[in-house]
Amino acid sequence: MAAARRAVLRGGAQGELTVRAWLTALALAVLPLVVYWPTISHEYGFRDDYAHLREVRERPGWLIELTTSSGRPVYGYALDASLRSIHEVPQLKMLRVVGTLLMGVFGVLLWWQLRRSGWREEESAALAAAVTLLPGAQVVVAWAIAWPIALALVGAVAGFALIDRGLERGGWKRATLVAAGGVLYFAAGLTYQTSALFAVMPLAAVLLLRHGTSARSDLKWVLAHLGTLFMALFVGFLLMNVMFAEGVVQEMARMRLEPHPFIKLLWFFRNPVPNSLALFALRDSYATPFWFWLVVAAVVVVTLLGFLFGAKDVGQRRRWLFAALFLPFVAHSVSLAASSQAIGYRTLLPLSGLFLVLFAFGLRATFARFRLQRIAAMAAFAAFTLVGAVLAHQHALTLIAEPQGREWRLIAEAVNGLTLSSDTRVYIVRPTTDYRSTERIYADEYGSLSADAQWAAVEMFRAAMRQRFPRGLPEGMRYTLTTSLSPPIMQFDFVLDLRRLRTLGDRRNPTASPR
Repeated sequence: MAAARRAVLRGGAQGELTVRAWLTALALAVLPLVVYWPTISHEYGFRDDYAHLREVRERPGWLIELTTSSGRPVYGYALDASLRSIHEVPQLKMLRVVGTLLMGVFGVLLWWQLRRSGWREEESAALAAAVTLLPGAQVVVAWAIAWPIALALVGAVAGFALIDRGLERGGWKRATLVAAGGVLYFAAGLTYQTSALFAVMPLAAVLLLRHGTSARSDLKWVLAHLGTLFMALFVGFLLMNVMFAEGVVQEMARMRLEPHPFIKLLWFFRNPVPNSLALFALRDSYATPFWFWLVVAAVVVVTLLGFLFGAKDVGQRRRWLFAALFLPFVAHSVSLAASSQAIGYRTLLPLSGLFLVLFAFGLRATFARFRLQRIAAMAAFAAFTLVGAVLAHQHALTLIAEPQGREWRLIAEAVNGLTLSSDTRVYIVRPTTDYRSTERIYADEYGSLSADAQWAAVEMFRAAMRQRFPRGLPEGMRYTLTTSLSPPIMQFDFVLDLRRLRTLGDRRNPTASPR
């Protein structure tokens, strides 16, 4: 009977591909482009961008080797191929466009899966849109060389959809669809391991709406999904270890297993969990605003309301508890297992997506409990999406694109005005975080600097020189470049003080100019 009910639900969802549904899909596809266009079209790079522009030409295959050493060979091949058509920093926007378009595809696939699973049209659209607006998605879009992460996210959702279809069928169709989904998981894991784990988000969304199924049935369904996911990731892990053992590439330290699991769990609850629970709100490395914790508290309260109002029987309570208490560890399992404590938002998308589903389920259950009209629910989900879009637009532009653009502009303008001789000596005073141009900063993503690192400052200067002299330096002209965090103690032909950044942006303060 439950199977028949689900079949009717699927048939209704698939049969409702009306004009409104197609318009919804179109809106989800273009939403990232609209929200992130100022960021996409801004002229800037993000530290590794500058180096990779040179390395793909001067060191063929090195980029693939670098990413493979982190267990991401597909990432390397995709990135290497895409960078070969990019020659100058302004052209990096092409890769940002690719990443943004893929995020649109990702949103459409997720919406289609959610509406098919029983979520209402407005709920499915809001959830799919919100995922593309999360801080992790902002970083993927804003960092040109991160576009393969979006590709892996598409593979994860498509893989889940195929496996879910396969589990509803029998015989060779089931085996074929499950195997195809496993292949997509495998490819996603070898692109960016944490992106493959995003399958946990639609898994939780479907699980929370399962009705009339036994504990045994739920267990078999969950094990089939998670078993396929982790089998694919494990095969990828074994493949990479064979390559490391055979000396094909050198293993990065992050590929080793975490030797201190209890310390890692403490880190998990202090960093990834609250950062993900905050949804669109951003943390700060130095002064996290109080409202960040208010958002975390509000999301927790609404999530608990989902248990109080939405879990009406033993089976529903069991499913909710499993999603809320066990799946967070699954969603962040790769980072928990790896011997690193990366706090970047780009690794948090699976965990943020899971908490987003629990939050939406809480809203849904609350609306149903108080019998609010559907128009009120639609307005609430629309307002939630609008807030996410405004914050995503603002954060990506003002905390990533603009500050990185200021650094690039200072170096590019200096290079364009530089008078070269047979031995021009250039000195760059690199900025520390105290001289950043934004008030807010978090990890190496939001409000961070590129030129504070010696290698990045050199690569930025080289990229500007290549842009000025695409055919190489004029005959007889050369330069030597020195960088430091302190002013020079001897005479140089040209000195570029990047500490001027502090007088720009939202930290503009004439009394704080570098001396």
